Amino acid sequence: MRNALSLENLTGIFRVSPKEPSRIINREGTTIEFKESYNHGNMAQYFKAMAAFANNQGGYILFGIGDKPRRLLGLKDKSLSQFEELKVEDFTKALLDYFSPEIKWEHCTFEFHDMSFGVIYVYPLMRKPCICKKHYDAQNAKYSLKEGDIYYRYGGRSERIRYAELASIIDEARRYEERQWLNFAKKAVRIGVSNAALLDLKSGNLSGTNGSVVIDSELLQKLAFIQEGKFVETGGTPTLRLIGDITEISTGKVIVTETARKVVRAIEPSDIVRVFLENKQVDEPIEYIKRICSATSANYPIYFFIQRASIITSDAISLVKSTTSRGVAKGKLIERLEGKVIPQNRLPSSATSAGVKKECYRQQWLTESIPETIEDVGYCIDALCCLSKEDFAKHDQYIRATMLRIYNDEYEKSSSLVASNIRKAICRIDEAIYLGI
Repeated sequence: MRNALSLENLTGIFRVSPKEPSRIINREGTTIEFKESYNHGNMAQYFKAMAAFANNQGGYILFGIGDKPRRLLGLKDKSLSQFEELKVEDFTKALLDYFSPEIKWEHCTFEFHDMSFGVIYVYPLMRKPCICKKHYDAQNAKYSLKEGDIYYRYGGRSERIRYAELASIIDEARRYEERQWLNFAKKAVRIGVSNAALLDLKSGNLSGTNGSVVIDSELLQKLAFIQEGKFVETGGTPTLRLIGDITEISTGKVIVTETARKVVRAIEPSDIVRVFLENKQVDEPIEYIKRICSATSANYPIYFFIQRASIITSDAISLVKSTTSRGVAKGKLIERLEGKVIPQNRLPSSATSAGVKKECYRQQWLTESIPETIEDVGYCIDALCCLSKEDFAKHDQYIRATMLRIYNDEYEKSSSLVASNIRKAICRIDEAIYLGI
């Protein structure tokens, strides 16, 4: 099963214009709907969109985005707290009050561009259609619900289904039923009627030609639950991490009560630099490589993340080539991966005042004595790029820590030239340590 709320998927949905970073490129459509805010009191209007998505191919409701114009607004104050405190069991119960069969959905808070957005993803139903069970009269008529209606996603609208789409759903339901009976018959023939048994999922009875089997409730505690799509046949016992409590009730069903809030954080260009300079472990190093493709420059540490991902350079090139990006950074990054490197600067000349300053800073790098207050950041960075690969290896920890301080203190307020040289210097550290050049 696809991870609809993965960092990769959400980053792809939240693509912004290179010229207007506050404007989202994606439009409302068959799988996306925007809401400026979230309010528990408006759940019914969200339900209509959710039912429409479920009857089509699934989709996202994104909270904190303006529709006209499509601007990143983020959820604020009460709206954000309400979404973060959304109780899955209450929301699902209310949804079931209005629609049947049950709609499968999940949600998270997505942190992007220093703002928080609410995301609800609705999975397409396996057995369609989802039908409205009771009326709801909204102040805005387009959000009202009517008993017996079937809603479908058309472009950027959730509307009553039309004949063609309903006929298609009915035909698919019939074909699905036929496939299920055919598969059932094939399995029964293969197993043999005398060895087969039927499990009634409603009553819990397992019956066959030799009688019935009743599973004691204490045995339920010893059963392993395997998440769909997560089963592995090698590498040990398959497991499922459950967040929340499992509660047994008299009907024999199992309810998982979610108690942890899911937050997905987007990777910003500054994160790429800081993770490298802090020498951190990351869960998804490949996503950092992809993120460089959509940055304004290709000069970010790359080989550090290649090593963390346990792949080789040719694999990284293939990965970058397959990543969708409209900017120039992708092409420049491929050039770097194919052999273009940040060269080691020549040793400074003592014949000029600039050369004397650079040599002074070079010695301070080698003696690990860069002052807290740097008078000329540009010369300091130029001097760093004069160091050899052996120098970087010997002073790795100090260099990273000092460059992190320089990046945090100086990068944003520096001229475009100095800021560019800071990024290049960081790439030089990356290449010297991980390529050995």
